[in-house]
Order: sequence, then structure tokens, then C-alpha cells
Amino acid sequence: MAIEKMVMMNLVGALEDEDKILEQIILMGNVHLQTDISELYESHFALHVLEESLNEMGDNGQETARGPNDENYSEMLSRIEYISNALNIQPKVDRAFLKKSFDYNYYKSSIDSVYQEVSPIYEEIQQTKDLIKKYQSFRENIKYILDKNIDFAQLDTLHFFKYKIGMMSYEDKMEIAKNYENITAIAKAIGTGEDSEVFLIIYPQKFEEETEKILKSVNFEEVNIPETLKGTPREMNQQMEEFLRQEQSKLNDLYQQMNEMKEIYQDFICQAITRVKMTQKVNKIKERIERGNSVFILSGWIPESQKEEITKQISTVSNKFMTVFKDIDEIGKSVMPPTKLKNHRWFQPFESLVKMYGTPSYNELDPTVFLSITYLIMFGAMFGDVGQGLIFVLVGYILSKKQKESVFGPIAMRLGISSTIFGFLFGSFFGNEEWIPHIVRNVFGSESFAARLIIHPMENMNLILISAVVLGVILILFGFGYSMINCLKVSNIKDGLFGRNGLAGLIFYIALLLIVYDIAVAPIIIPKVILIACIIISMAVMVIREPLANTIQNKLPLYHEEISSYYVESGFDILETILSLASNTISFIRVGAFALNHVGLFLAFKTMADMANGGITGIIIMIIGNIIIIGLEGLIVFIQGLRLQYYELFGKYFRGEGIEFTPVKFID
Repeated sequence: MAIEKMVMMNLVGALEDEDKILEQIILMGNVHLQTDISELYESHFALHVLEESLNEMGDNGQETARGPNDENYSEMLSRIEYISNALNIQPKVDRAFLKKSFDYNYYKSSIDSVYQEVSPIYEEIQQTKDLIKKYQSFRENIKYILDKNIDFAQLDTLHFFKYKIGMMSYEDKMEIAKNYENITAIAKAIGTGEDSEVFLIIYPQKFEEETEKILKSVNFEEVNIPETLKGTPREMNQQMEEFLRQEQSKLNDLYQQMNEMKEIYQDFICQAITRVKMTQKVNKIKERIERGNSVFILSGWIPESQKEEITKQISTVSNKFMTVFKDIDEIGKSVMPPTKLKNHRWFQPFESLVKMYGTPSYNELDPTVFLSITYLIMFGAMFGDVGQGLIFVLVGYILSKKQKESVFGPIAMRLGISSTIFGFLFGSFFGNEEWIPHIVRNVFGSESFAARLIIHPMENMNLILISAVVLGVILILFGFGYSMINCLKVSNIKDGLFGRNGLAGLIFYIALLLIVYDIAVAPIIIPKVILIACIIISMAVMVIREPLANTIQNKLPLYHEEISSYYVESGFDILETILSLASNTISFIRVGAFALNHVGLFLAFKTMADMANGGITGIIIMIIGNIIIIGLEGLIVFIQGLRLQYYELFGKYFRGEGIEFTPVKFID
């Protein structure tokens, strides 16, 4: 449960080694670049001294010539992708291809050469495929008129008439029939398809425009006859078969040529795309660094534990660089380091749930472990069932294997384990509350501690609901603790000691709880007068928190707004605090309510199964019931648990305004 300590790395290197050093930084994948570095260097970095030292190490003080711009690489990448698509290569980005140095002119010339070789064949393949598709489509359309003795070659000799063949639905055919006297053409049905008919349309040339409008209005789908086909439909079909055989043979030969080129160029294409993508990343970093006459300057955040390793790795590619590491205390509070969470592997999947709300600030407590434990408790309590919990574990395990980068699988496994544990406590196995208690009593005895641990929610409703509220109180108290620590870490005593979520708010909440307990449950040792005094004093402190904190810290002015407006706002803030604490506490009763609801749904399906007199029908009803409960209620409980975390707890102590640690990497 920690945020990894960061240090600022200021690196100065020789311009002649710029690409090599930046490539190494990208390959290490542990440097978060600092975007605004001008102020840092002016105040904290002895650039002129380091630059002078590097000038002495280097051969001259001339700036290294700049390479091609990003547009050149984008064009090269576009050609690589074209070649990859043409040769059916899945371009693999691999670090192993970076061992060779990158010569832009060599790669550009080679890629252009491959492109010129591949492009004509690939374009011919596309044209051949389009032509085959066109003829196959025509063959499909004329199969309904193969028995018609219509010579289309003779129709082509007409001087004053034109013709079309095409498809028309039965509904559109009826529309034609209704208005036949208004149509400027002869429409003859010459074939019947599955849901349409084939028509031959003959019309005078002078009425061509009117005819096309009419045909368009009835959704006429024209079938274009390829120019190379002549004669009757049967003769055309024979010509097509021969044509398709020739074109398919031609296509196979072209594919063979492409396969041969694939064998020759596959490794080169993978190497080229790796080098180009690396160069593009290097160029993006170059936009965020500064340069002198002979040096470049890079600033970024790294984990403190990796200082020596980073220096060691950079030294493998260059000896003309210097690094200076600075702690956050040396830099000042004007620059906020990025946040890198550091948790045990059991808790790491829950980091994604924290980040859904916000990334912890560098000087803020990481709530991941607290969220993990409390969320598991709440989910298990609301969805306690051994059988269904094991289903979650199984599904989570499968997802973890199939989608290794996803966190949903590991989270589902952990939620399933929690559900299983509470399932044993509730004595529930796929909704049956008799099997587990029966086994426990037979093994350990009916009066054993294990038997007494089993609690049936429906038989102990009050206990379940009260326990849920008590759980809420405990979690809210922890929330106050987190809030105070977070505030005091940044010297914010106004909110940490005197605020509604600070020490004053904690005293107010505890005193209020004790009074409610004294009235509703049983008398307590502490006199009510003392508790009421604590409430009044804490309320007063919360009202005057700003002038009080400013007085203690010797800050002026005491008020940052009009005094009257401040106290009116503070008065309403007290009312909001009371309502908020009450609603936050009562809101946790939903944990118990969902635990009861979980059992209630099973009882409903069990009742339906009993009404079906058991048997196969009853078993099917119970299976369907379990599927519905696992899918629907599982999702609802998942969301409700997050709601309690985000609104009732995070709102008290977690701001989530940090910057996530995102180092530059070769493969994101």
C-alpha cells in the first residue's frame, strides 16, 4: 500500500548520441517525461557547466544534422503497411530488430524497391478478383433464364430501341401492372427467382430518361451484361465458365508470386516497421526536449530504486552524457511528480477501480488496499453463496488466461473467493441453505463453534441490517483517518484538523453516534453533557476553521472572502455535514438489504420449482434462477459496492487529482 518514491532525472547528452540514448530510454520503459522543463533548468540545473564538460568530451561543438521529418516516416510506414497487406504479412514489432543501426536512405530505397515490385502484382490481383466477382454475380443473376432462347447479340443491333434486364420484386411488379398504360416501355417477365422476377425491358431510345425514372421508382435492379459475353443466356453461361477458369488460374499464379515474395521480404518488413516505429517515438520525444549547441537536455521522473540501473543502461550506448537526480524536496512544490502505485499482486487488479475515480496524487495515500479489502467484504456479504462464488472464480480464471492484460478476470476471481467465504458463513450453496449446515453439524457437531458460525440471513434480519450499518460506521471512521493523514501530509491543517472530514468532523461524528446509541440502545458511561459539549465545540471549530488555521500558521488575510458571506456559507456547511454523515451511515444498510435480497430471490425460484412438483422442470427452474442471479444480481451488487466506495468513502478522503506514471515505452 504505497506510492513509489520518484526522483527527477535531468540528463544532458551529446547531440551526436541523441538517437542512441533516446532509443535506450524508450527500451527501458521507466522514464516519465517532464513536459515543462524550462523553469526547472533555469532554477536548478547547471546546464552551462555540463555543456562545457561535454564539449570537452566531444569532437566539436557543431549540432548534429537533423534527420527526416515525421511526414517522411509516415509515408514510409504507409508503404510498409501497404506491402504487409499485399503480402499478407502480420508485421511484428520486435526489439531484436533494433540491433542493427538505422539508415533512413537505405530503408527508404529498399522499401520503395519492394513497393515497386509488389504493387503491380497486388493491383492485378485486386482487378482480377473484382472481375471474377462481377462475372460470378452475373452468373447468379441469369441462372433463372438459362432456358430462354433470347439472343442478346441481336438485341444489341437495334437502332431505335434499347433494352435492360434486371430484377424486380413481386410487389413492384404489381405496381407496374397497375400503371402499364403510362409506361414508356415493354416489360416482359423472363424468369422467376426466389423472391423476385427477372424482367426484360425494351424501350425507345427517345424515352430513355423517362423509362429510367420509372424503373428507379419501382426499385428495378439492373443486371449489367459483361461486354465480352455474347449470344443466348446458355451460351453466355458457357463462356463465363471458361472465362472464370482462366481468371482463377491466373489468380493462383499471382498468389504464388506473392507467396514467394513474402518468403523473401517478411523479415525485412518486420525489421523495417520496428525501426520506423522506434524512430517515430524518438522524434516525438525530441519535441519535448531542449538543445544547446552540442547537447540535448531531457528531464523526466523515474522510480528512485532505478537510478543506478538507468545510468548503467544508458552507458552501454554512450559515454557522452551526464545525469543529475533531484528529490521532490529539492525541486519544490510547484512541480508534482507522477504517481506510480506499488501494491502486492493480490491488490494490483483493484488499482483499476481506484483509477476509474482518479489517480492518487504523489503526496496522497494510496487507497487501493483499503478499497480492496472493504470492497471484497461488501461484495461477499451482499452475494454470499459457495456455488456461485466458485462460478465467479472459474469465470475469472478463464478470463485471466484468455485476456491476460485485462483486470476483470483477476477481480472476478477475488470477488468469487469472497462470495464463497461468505457463502459458508450463510450456509448457502446455489441457494440451498440445508446442505452446508447439515455437513457441518455431522462433521463438527451441532453445538460446535463451526456450526454456530453459520447465519441464515432470513432468520436473522435485524442482525444482518445492524451489522451492515456497523460496518459502515467503521469504514467511515477509517475514512476520517485517511482524510486527516492526506491533509496533514500537505500541511493543510484547515481541513485536516478543523474541517468536516478532519479531526473536528471525527469528534462531531463519534459524539453524535454515542448520543444515538445512548438513546436508542443502552446508556453509556460518558455523560450526555460532555458529548453535547463536544458536538457544540466541534461545530464551532468547523465554522471558524479558516481564520483559526490562518491564525495558527500566521497567514494573512484571515478571510479570503467577505466575513458575512463566509459565516453564512459555514453555517450551511454544518447542516450539510449533519445530513451527509447521516445519509452516508444509513446508506450502508444496503449491504444487508442486498444480502437479504439475494436469499429472497432464491426463495422465489425455489417456490416456483416446488409449484412445478420438482422433477426435471423444477431443476430447470433452479438452473435458470441461478443464471439470472449470477448475471443480473451479480452486476447490480458489483455496481452497488463501487457506489458505496466512491460516494460514501472516497468523497471523504480521496481527491484523485494525481498524474499517472506513464513512461515512454517501445510497445505501449
